Amino acid sequence: MAQRAIVQQVLRDDHRERWSRKQLEHTLSDITPEAISDAIVRLEAGGVVHCLDEFVGASRCARHLDALGLIAV
Repeated sequence: MAQRAIVQQVLRDDHRERWSRKQLEHTLSDITPEAISDAIVRLEAGGVVHCLDEFVGASRCARHLDALGLIAV
């Protein structure tokens, strides 16, 4: 659930390219910060997101698949 919610947020068109972890925790307030951190680690290991310091963004691959309409979240 946390991974799916994070992917939905980082692929939103109406938001800048990266989210801070604090922004994700605030926006996804029904998910614990620990679950969000664990999900980010798994998503980064899978190449779905990239992290830079405290910021999280969709990977180029995830953005491309989303633009092709292949991600149905």
